[in-house]
Amino acid sequence: MGDATGLKAAPANGHRTLPRHSAALQLWHRVKEHRVVQWLLAYAAFSYACLHSMEMLSDTFDWPVITMRLTSDALMFGFPVTAILAWYFHTPHDAEAALAAAALAVPAPPFKSIAVLPFVDMSELKDQEYFSDGLAEELISLLTKIPDLRIPARTSSFYFKGKQATIAEIARGLNVAHVLEGSVRKAGNTVRITVQLIQADNGYHLWSENYDRKLDDIFEVQGEIAGAVVHALKLTLLNDQLPARPTAVNAEAYQLYLRGRFHWNQRSATDFRSAIKFFEQAIASDPGYALAYCGLADCYSLLPIYDRRISASEMTPQAKRAALKALEMDDGLAEAHASLGLIHGILDYDWATAARHFQRAIELNPNAPTPHQWYGTVLVNTGVLEQGLAELRRAVESDPLSQAANLALGISLNCSRRFDEALAQLHKTLELGKDFADTHYFLYEVYANQGQYREAVDAYAHQKGLDGENPAAVQAIKDAFATGTWPGFLRHRIAVTEAQLQPIPEEVAAFHARLGDVDIALAWLEKSYARRSPRLALLKVDPRYDNLRADPRFADLLGRVGLGAS
Repeated sequence: MGDATGLKAAPANGHRTLPRHSAALQLWHRVKEHRVVQWLLAYAAFSYACLHSMEMLSDTFDWPVITMRLTSDALMFGFPVTAILAWYFHTPHDAEAALAAAALAVPAPPFKSIAVLPFVDMSELKDQEYFSDGLAEELISLLTKIPDLRIPARTSSFYFKGKQATIAEIARGLNVAHVLEGSVRKAGNTVRITVQLIQADNGYHLWSENYDRKLDDIFEVQGEIAGAVVHALKLTLLNDQLPARPTAVNAEAYQLYLRGRFHWNQRSATDFRSAIKFFEQAIASDPGYALAYCGLADCYSLLPIYDRRISASEMTPQAKRAALKALEMDDGLAEAHASLGLIHGILDYDWATAARHFQRAIELNPNAPTPHQWYGTVLVNTGVLEQGLAELRRAVESDPLSQAANLALGISLNCSRRFDEALAQLHKTLELGKDFADTHYFLYEVYANQGQYREAVDAYAHQKGLDGENPAAVQAIKDAFATGTWPGFLRHRIAVTEAQLQPIPEEVAAFHARLGDVDIALAWLEKSYARRSPRLALLKVDPRYDNLRADPRFADLLGRVGLGAS
């Protein structure tokens, strides 16, 4: 097991040289395993209670002294008997043994691996979180471009933000050998950045440095930090220089871009709108800032999914203009190709072009998880299941604590009809955040596809509660199933969703499809197509629509969204 167990290699003769007291230590370890001490202490307490009771009874009934003596002798004889019984009948706990075995089986993380933690905002007003987070994110982006360096993505590295976890625990969770942590103290146009590179297994500081700079020099500081990390990890043997940095931008545009990405990462309609404003301001400050155009394109692409009031047809031209502008500035920018791939995939229904852009993004930056996730989703949605699942697993491997990446894998497993695996994956996703409403929704889908309707309704009701439904509405969902079973639940949801001011067409269509109302379900899907909904990306493989697949109208719709015949 080597380094994984922390043991040094055995001598060449095959025998370990053990300390003289090792036999005694091993014996003591076995005694603890069999809980002998605990049983003897319990027996001692029992004996004391017996003697005390016998003494009271003897005084009360005037028993002869021999009675106490015989009782004492019997209890003394019980001590060795208790020890023997504990040794032979209390084996080590199976779960503990399995846990220990599993811990020993976990491979040691690769030496050439590092997690960049979110930098701590040490500014007096504590108002620079966007800057400290953004600096760490930019370093992650830079380091992911180094071949043979394993670096968890932003979502996983930021998972531990605000949590009480040691460096060793974080490293184990991310399966890395090194951790980079730092702090930012900003005053006016001056910033002090403190950075430390730590070897996780022993807590040693391999390198630390302070940088006092004007904000105009921030790109230079990032380059210095990344270069020092590379040197400390001795990666210069593999790649003696960092990837070329993007064209420098002014400090104001850079800070506005960081604010935009800070809001984009929150993934809500309100935050997307805030992000758009900051990206637009960054572009106004520096019209040549390609990454700001990528951020703008990503916001326009995802906003229709998070805000039912926005149609994809409204956002597509704006998203495409922004992504093409970024690509025009830098054809070698992986983020620009990923942004354009997303647009072609979920807004244009042009799956082949989307795939080409994702492939190019992966070629330019193979360690970035998002292109793998988006490409994998496109492959599964177009019916290329195994290759798509492999790409999605690669995304999870690069970003293991990302709820989005783990959820995407769970959704695609469901669409691949691998329901047991999908269920396991979604429960794994729940471990990353039990209040992630989308996970509960797709648990509902998987349970429903397996015919486990009670579990499906419970998951659906829980998701609605997390989405802000009042307790009475949530209870009504459960009551509909209790009184009308699965059809009763579906009819209840149809009545509620159709009565909404702006119902989601695919949601209503899915309820009707499950109930067997083919004509009505297809009519709602036509409404979805009229809005160019990104949710139609799942149409070819989504089990919700299986009752519609034999209808020629469904085949025609598949053709119109570029997914061919079912």
